[in-house]
Amino acid sequence: MKNELINFDGEIPVKYMPAQVAFKGYDEFKKRVVQLHDQYQNYSVTPENLKEAQDLSKKLGKFHKRVNKQRTAITNEIKQPAKDFKAQIDDLLKITDETKVQIDAQLDVYKEKEAAERHQKKMERVQELCKLANINPDEIEWQDDWDNKTITNKRFEKEINEQIAIVQQKQEQFAENAQVITQKADELCLPAKHWTDELSSKSLPDILNEMQDYKDDLTAISAKQKETKVKEAQEMKQAGDTYIDPDTGEIKEKVITLKLEVKGNEWQMNQLKSFLKDNAIEYRGLEG
Repeated sequence: MKNELINFDGEIPVKYMPAQVAFKGYDEFKKRVVQLHDQYQNYSVTPENLKEAQDLSKKLGKFHKRVNKQRTAITNEIKQPAKDFKAQIDDLLKITDETKVQIDAQLDVYKEKEAAERHQKKMERVQELCKLANINPDEIEWQDDWDNKTITNKRFEKEINEQIAIVQQKQEQFAENAQVITQKADELCLPAKHWTDELSSKSLPDILNEMQDYKDDLTAISAKQKETKVKEAQEMKQAGDTYIDPDTGEIKEKVITLKLEVKGNEWQMNQLKSFLKDNAIEYRGLEG
């Protein structure tokens, strides 16, 4: 019995004949209808025949309703066997569908397991290819159709290698840009790491411009601070071993005196004198 059910092809054991309606008097019936139509084709309603026209309209309406009612009754009678047959088939399909749903629910467990194993194998292959290319597997963007059972290994690996090539190209470009930034940072005496980190979100020209602007701002701030300090030093008055504010008498700084001997050529001595002068540092004994 089990094998019989499994091999059951579902061929319906039913006999039927196309529906037939014998309208033997159709031609004669139609002839009378056409004659009536032709008779009143040019009929005009006037005040004199108004009552006659109203009666004629009522008769034509009754004729339509009576014929249409007969058509509906006959049609419904013909359709009923088909409706009964459909109900029987629906009942059979409902029973077989319940069986299929019960089996498919169990098959889905195996399908999901196979899909998970297939995905895992492909993930491992991605890691292998990335390891050979010396790149991080996280750089590869997983495509949804890679999990499809129908995708070939050839296409799968081709698309991975295409992404790997793009990542490698980006890495090479990053390394070149980082080298340019490092060289620029050395020239400007700035730490390079902060600026190389900016490469993840900004272009190289923008970063180089920002580095130059940052250095210019630092130079301007340093110059302003120096100007302020020099001015304060020039305006302070020495009182013993301290400098005081000449306006308020407030003690500002302690006087520091250093004794040193310097050696160098004439240009170096001039540079030293210029530095001391620019920073308002008192000196003596530097005349050659």
